[in-house]
Amino acid sequence: MNQYEIPDPFTVFVTNKYANLKGSMYDFFTGEWSYRCVCDEVLYAPSRKIMVKVRLYHTRNECLNGY
Repeated sequence: MNQYEIPDPFTVFVTNKYANLKGSMYDFFTGEWSYRCVCDEVLYAPSRKIMVKVRLYHTRNECLNGY
């Protein structure tokens, strides 16, 4: 059976762009960034800049107990 449906170029672009994404994810509906840490704790922040600060604080002080 032949497939004659033309794929949506934007959908293909987005799936290829985020196929191997590891790290912060932006949720469009809540307007927040989320990050799943190695210790399986989910962190949330209102912007990406704050997410970087929260992630660094969490991994340095809570996950690894200082380094």
